[in-house]
Amino acid sequence: MSIRSANGAARPAARLLVFVPPRRSWPGGARGTLSVTSALPYVALDSDGGGVRGAAPLGALPRARQLDLVFDSLDVFSASITAPALGEARMRQALPNLLEERMLADPADCHFAMGGTPAEGAPLSVAAIERATLTRVLEACSQAQLAPRAAYSELYTLPPPRDGRFGLRVSAGGAFLRTGRDQGCRIELDEGGSGALALAVRQLGIARLLVYGPPSDAIADLVKAVGVEAAYAAEPVDAAGLAEAVNLLQGAYVPSGNFGISGRLLTRLTRNGAWRAPAAWLGACALIAVGGLNAYWLQLDGRFQDLRAAMHRTFRDGFPNESDAYLLEQARRSVAALRARAGRASAGDFSVLNAQALQWLATAPVGIVSGIDYADSVYRVRFKPGGLDDPAMRNLLQARAPAQGLAVQFDADGSARLTPPGS
Repeated sequence: MSIRSANGAARPAARLLVFVPPRRSWPGGARGTLSVTSALPYVALDSDGGGVRGAAPLGALPRARQLDLVFDSLDVFSASITAPALGEARMRQALPNLLEERMLADPADCHFAMGGTPAEGAPLSVAAIERATLTRVLEACSQAQLAPRAAYSELYTLPPPRDGRFGLRVSAGGAFLRTGRDQGCRIELDEGGSGALALAVRQLGIARLLVYGPPSDAIADLVKAVGVEAAYAAEPVDAAGLAEAVNLLQGAYVPSGNFGISGRLLTRLTRNGAWRAPAAWLGACALIAVGGLNAYWLQLDGRFQDLRAAMHRTFRDGFPNESDAYLLEQARRSVAALRARAGRASAGDFSVLNAQALQWLATAPVGIVSGIDYADSVYRVRFKPGGLDDPAMRNLLQARAPAQGLAVQFDADGSARLTPPGS
């Protein structure tokens, strides 16, 4: 079944309510789990609140803009409490202790949720569900590539009691009666069911029942036995009741698509066009930042060009006959030539490197050098085989080189290459 537009074309539902059966009826019992092939009843709602009922495997549910999980009342504990003077975070931590005496399940095994923000002395709707139940259902949805946006008790698919009118939902094997804001009771559709409903009629003053769900002879006989007026609701669920539902997907179970606190903030900003002002400020800040970075880059680039031009002028003033190719290398060679003509030895001359090498080898054992080579300002010392097998001696020579104004490098053949620093 699907919702169709005025021209008859199928379109996604605005909201899809998937009714999760009680855990005791799952395949495998209370220890079992659901799968993508598990057939579940659903209600597909359009934007006006009307919709259609149906059933389909979890992996073949109709398309919808929002998916809600509706848990059986037997699997969700719901209650109203008077909120103490606690903040929201501390209130969540206190819920297990506040509800421990009311619950049959162990609070340590349950996940707790509350509706709205607690206000001291005001009634607060709370709900609890076993973590295993909620986790297994969400895992089955994940396998079916479904992303639920909300999860709550079937209690909230019915209208709250008002002026003697109560809501009753018919489901497989029984019915559920909403008796208060966050209370309800299960009624079996058998011989004992009429007695339970008659007791509720007397205690709660039920004058009229609004029945949700498909008509059946069993519910007609039950209502007739207690002698109250009953009518079938035109809509599959009560929209006002859904608005009051305590969403179980809180805390660790917040849908990933909501992005937690940031997602709720984003939702507020995108409502009624409120996002435009923050977006304009963010755009202005981004524009200023980009403009500032470009201006700073232009400033640094100007300084670089000025420095390069100054270096080129200095080289051209000192060596007007040299080419402009490889300025730094040209400058080194020209400076070395000037030093030679002036009788001043450069750092790469043989005499300078030879004197430094003698000082460098002063602490080395006598007779370890087999020969020396010199070419292009590189002084190479060759050692006899086994002369530098001692790592400690090699480390000592490596450490002494900077003190003698040398840069030393040991090659693969065991020789040491000595050069002026920076060359």
